[in-house]
Amino acid sequence: MVVQGQQEPLLVEAATGRVVNPLPTADVTWVGDDRLLYRRPYGSGDFVLADTAGRELVRQPLPEQLVQLEVSVAPR
Repeated sequence: MVVQGQQEPLLVEAATGRVVNPLPTADVTWVGDDRLLYRRPYGSGDFVLADTAGRELVRQPLPEQLVQLEVSVAPR
């Protein structure tokens, strides 16, 4: 799970409460049991697919015309 820590968002094991890694944002979407998707903060507009260890697997920039828009991710 992702929680907002005292200073930064944290990826945390739900069963134990162990902090796995800090994340750049707490606003994530789980896209499987072992993958999460988030939009990098601070205007970059890149979307990142990460694993449960917090490692970036893929980083995809948005087309320029979408960078300033709010983007929602939902299952099909």
